[in-house]
Amino acid sequence: MTTSRKPRAELRADLVAAAERLREVDSPQLAQAVDTVLTFSALQPYDSQADPNLSIRLPKAARDRIVAGAKRDRVSVQAVVNEAFQEFLDGKFSPKATVRERKGTAAEKVNLNVRPERDLMARVAEAGVKPMHVAADYLQRRFKAGPYADDAQAVAMEPGQVRIPKVPRHIREQLRQAAESQVSIDIDEGFQRYLAGQFTPHPPVWSKDDKLVPMKVYPNDDLFARIAEEGPRRPMQVALAYLLTKYGISYTAAE
Repeated sequence: MTTSRKPRAELRADLVAAAERLREVDSPQLAQAVDTVLTFSALQPYDSQADPNLSIRLPKAARDRIVAGAKRDRVSVQAVVNEAFQEFLDGKFSPKATVRERKGTAAEKVNLNVRPERDLMARVAEAGVKPMHVAADYLQRRFKAGPYADDAQAVAMEPGQVRIPKVPRHIREQLRQAAESQVSIDIDEGFQRYLAGQFTPHPPVWSKDDKLVPMKVYPNDDLFARIAEEGPRRPMQVALAYLLTKYGISYTAAE
C-alpha cells in the first residue's frame, strides 16, 4: 500500500489546526509540542520553497493574549505579522526599542511560531531590524499584550547613575513619605509607560516662593537616554510629572 505525501503548506496548516485544537481542549503542553515540530529543520527539505518559520520570543501571558485575541477577531497571527512587516517597510510602523529586564525578574518566555511571507521577512532583515522584534512589538500593540496591556505591570530595571533634580522641599518630603525607597523604581515605571504611550506628562512649574532642594534618584540609564533622544519632554520632566500624578500630589502644571 502506498500513500502520497501532502504538500508542505497543507501539512503545515493541519499542524497549526492541531495545535489550536489542543489549546481549545486545555492541552497546552501538547500544543507546544506541535509548535516545536513546526520549527524542525528536518522539515525544510520537504518543500524548500515554503515560507520560513519565525519563532517570536514572548512572555507566556503575552503569547496567550495574542492567540486569544487573534481567535476572537478571526484573523491569523501569520496575517497580522505580514501586516506588521508591510507597515514597517512602508514607514508606517516603527517598533519600540527593547528594554532589558533585571536579572531574576523576567517573566516566563515561550515561542510563538508563525510563517510570514519569505520576501517580506527578508526585506525587514535587510533593513537592519530583527523580524522577530518587529513582529513581537506589533502583535503586542495590536492585541494589547505585554507592555501595551491595559493592566500591564512595569518591568523592573537596573538602577542608573544618580540624577539630582531640584524640587520644593515640601514636594520632596511628600514623595519620600509616599514612595519611601521606591522613587527610582517608580520613575522607571513612568518612563516605560510614557514610551509605550500610556502616560501623558504635564510637567510641574514651581512657584518663585518655593525653596528648591536636591532630590537624588537613580533611574535606568537606557530609559533616560531614550526619552532624551525622542523628546519633546526632558526625562526629569516626565519623571516628576509621573511621580506627582501617581501619588496624587497637587501641583501646578505647565500649559
